[in-house]
Amino acid sequence: MSEQDAGQTMSLEQAVEAIEALIDEGELEEASAKVEAGIAQFGEKAALLVLKADLALDSEDYEACIEVADAAIAKLEAGGDEPDAEQLAHALACKGYALFYSDQIHEARQTFNASVAADGGSWTAILGRASVHDYLNYITAAMTDLERAIEMDDEDGQPYAIRGMIHLRFGRLEDAEKDLRVALDADADDEESRLNLARIQALKDDSAGARETLEHLINEGEDAEYVAPGALLRSQLALGLGSAEAAAQDAQRAIDLYPELPWGYLALAAARITGGQAGDAISTLKEVEDLVGNPLDFPDIFALRAAAYDQLGKEDKAKEEQDKAEGAARLPEFVYGPNLNPSQNVPLNPNKPIDIRGIMRQIFGDPDSAPAGYEDAIRKVIAQIPQYIEQHQNVGRIEVELPPIPGREKGPGNLVIQLNRNQQPAN
Repeated sequence: MSEQDAGQTMSLEQAVEAIEALIDEGELEEASAKVEAGIAQFGEKAALLVLKADLALDSEDYEACIEVADAAIAKLEAGGDEPDAEQLAHALACKGYALFYSDQIHEARQTFNASVAADGGSWTAILGRASVHDYLNYITAAMTDLERAIEMDDEDGQPYAIRGMIHLRFGRLEDAEKDLRVALDADADDEESRLNLARIQALKDDSAGARETLEHLINEGEDAEYVAPGALLRSQLALGLGSAEAAAQDAQRAIDLYPELPWGYLALAAARITGGQAGDAISTLKEVEDLVGNPLDFPDIFALRAAAYDQLGKEDKAKEEQDKAEGAARLPEFVYGPNLNPSQNVPLNPNKPIDIRGIMRQIFGDPDSAPAGYEDAIRKVIAQIPQYIEQHQNVGRIEVELPPIPGREKGPGNLVIQLNRNQQPAN
């Protein structure tokens, strides 16, 4: 009997089992072809439509996934008898994920709720709902779903990865590290968990552990969103060991991944300063300025250039550059992420601790979209703060009313400043 004849005599149940096996093996193109062949042979049966929705989700065709899932749900609910709970839950879960990835968050939550109601044992739906709850910052609900998912299957790494990220956001680093390690034990290719574990290790001064964790990410990683900061983290760790050449190589890896962004160039400049190549560092920082438009948005440029000029013995130029820096460095947030940023609120220049361009970014999104003259207006207000502090020696916290925005009825609010009386201004 030929393979074609065998396919014609295969039952619907056998066809579904064969397609599920192909999906489990990652043979998605063949699975998709078998689904279409099955529909041609048996018609649009719900079991085949559920698999088609699953495959559309995997290929990130979310619109098609929702359409096919809806067709499967309609068939299952119109069947007369009790619908197959597992198939209905699966179809709803596919639709829930497609809605979630399409930024239809509340619709996704409703759909996952329906999936869990159809089959309380649907691990996929419970995990999907946990992701939605996490996104909505419904942390108690997210943690409840994640713990339930772990009880159902404690060998899959996904719920540990999500829970680890929640712990990370709330500063529970020990709990985060435990969960991220379990996630990596289950899936060594979980690039986000690997990067965040390395970040935690680096902050705990476990340089060797962090470099070991990063090796797989940098060598085998595929997503630049994680590989680039991973390479820059390893670059910084190399600088801590005095290995300027290794640091420069990893900085160059980040440049290759993101040539239009400043982060790799900033790290390369730091590596060149460490390696005694101050002139080359200054040239690299000129490249950064050409990329970013307004260097005030990246005060790292001034701090690094000051260090380079200091290395060249040009003290006046070093001081001039250092005096231009305001606010905190930007590179550490890219390397460590916003939750672990070690330089957050630590000014590069004690004389200019307030990040004026950052304030404008919060108000307008793009600082350069502010009305003409508004940046100067903020700077005039900020310039009055030292005099106010001098006149009010015992004040520990002040509020500064930001200038009104032309054309807007509502003002931008107040800038709250917590004073650190132990910090001495730079000479």
